[in-house]
Amino acid sequence: MSVVVDSSGRVQPARPGDPARIGPYRITDRLGAGGMGTVHAGLDPAGTCVAVKVIHAPQAQDPEFRARFRREVQLSARVQGPCLIPLLAADTEVDTPWSATEYAPGLTLNDHLTVHGPLTGGLLYVFAAGTAQALAAAQGAGVVHRDVKSQNSVPCCGRV
Repeated sequence: MSVVVDSSGRVQPARPGDPARIGPYRITDRLGAGGMGTVHAGLDPAGTCVAVKVIHAPQAQDPEFRARFRREVQLSARVQGPCLIPLLAADTEVDTPWSATEYAPGLTLNDHLTVHGPLTGGLLYVFAAGTAQALAAAQGAGVVHRDVKSQNSVPCCGRV
């Protein structure tokens, strides 16, 4: 999933056709899009920022894909720990399935590397340690993460 940013590194505003609401969340911006769906920034009823993944319509019509997404949501709910972004809510049974997580501001690792170059020194070690902690938490919950890549990682728990 790639983050959609403008030349200043900011998140793109919601586009015409983007939903105004998903579940209890008011959609404000677009964070990224990929083969599975689109991720939007939104606000919960208390005004807290969240990230809401919405599955693309063609995938939502595929029973096998819906079953995989349902399983992803179930597994995500089980994995908790440091440097992990928790699942807040999901609805896998609606016409357009979605899941919501806490919002981690900042660039993905991939975008950070593009802008700032390779991680070095303490920043490299902090990122590596955070990644190891997150993967250990997943393994401890019996989950194998099969999509570890720089586009899906936020350096140092979102604090770069």
